[in-house]
Amino acid sequence: MDWSKTKTIFITVFFILDLFLLAVFFNKHSASQFEFIKEASIEDKLKSYNIEYEKLPEEVSEETIITAKTKSFTKKETTHLLNQTIELSDDPPVLSSHLQKPVKLSQKKLDGLKSFVDSHVLFGGQYRYWGMNDEKNVAIFYQQYDQKRMFENINGKLEIELNDNGDIVSYRQTLLRDLKKNGQKESILSAHQAIQTLYKNGLIKPNSKISNAELGYYTVVQLTELQVLSPTWYFKIRNGENTEEVYVNALDGSIHKNEKNSRL
Repeated sequence: MDWSKTKTIFITVFFILDLFLLAVFFNKHSASQFEFIKEASIEDKLKSYNIEYEKLPEEVSEETIITAKTKSFTKKETTHLLNQTIELSDDPPVLSSHLQKPVKLSQKKLDGLKSFVDSHVLFGGQYRYWGMNDEKNVAIFYQQYDQKRMFENINGKLEIELNDNGDIVSYRQTLLRDLKKNGQKESILSAHQAIQTLYKNGLIKPNSKISNAELGYYTVVQLTELQVLSPTWYFKIRNGENTEEVYVNALDGSIHKNEKNSRL
């Protein structure tokens, strides 16, 4: 082990982590000078613009950031993956598998996918279904921690490829390891307050529908071997034929969004 290199990485990560927490503190201090729009007021405004939203998750008061490292798979770990041709790469760490015989799915496609992941994929229980990329015929799973999904994390992602008959033929996976909470818990925005943040920033158009509200984690600091993830609210906003996937950092209210015509 190159201790000097490892020590430098950890010093860099914790320095960035300190800066992030300091920024969160100042943002919260500034935000405390202004009250959120009253719930009745924001609800009336959303209603007047024909903006609908589904029942929101129960309020969560406190959460903390987490840290994680990228995992490199070993040949020893793959020895029990039967009837699969495995390829391992280190930069970035990826496990690719081609099934020697396609696996048929039942009519309950999602149940079949989950069963396959649990029985055929290393650490399959750590992944949670996200959706289908119909253009590529690929089912997407993301890694989860503490029952919360790590949104759009390329280092904790499982892609299952289907053929034209809907059978599983291959998969590609990455994984994060040493996931742990870092620092003390902080008060976070509720789902309703996150929607207020989107509204105040002009990101909710009239006649929109807000759905799929979910609290998970989104990467805020990405290094080669380590990353820092912050508790984050996810929303899907539909307006006509357009769909936006929006992420609101539950600690500082910063916003990330992706505009697309489907979930993936």
